[in-house]
Amino acid sequence: MMSAPLVIALGVVVILVASALSVRREPPFWMVLLVCLAAYPVSSGLLRLPALADAGQGAVGEWTVRLAVISVGTALLGLALGRLRRREQGRAPERAAG
Repeated sequence: MMSAPLVIALGVVVILVASALSVRREPPFWMVLLVCLAAYPVSSGLLRLPALADAGQGAVGEWTVRLAVISVGTALLGLALGRLRRREQGRAPERAAG
């Protein structure tokens, strides 16, 4: 079992790194809203795990886990959208030339 201060410290690091990644490739608001709605049941499931049982005891630990899940989801979505945009930009000159 992980202690609550360790979960909070790791969660803050995850939130900061994921936020830095998502700032560069920010997805549309409606997608971020969907990530937030999906993150609540996912984080609730994570908090039920025995390894995170101590973090789920307090509000700070609980919301750190929830915000970390939201941040990671938003960062992954932004990275995926960035790849799709780069692929489309790479194909755009081929269409114009053809």
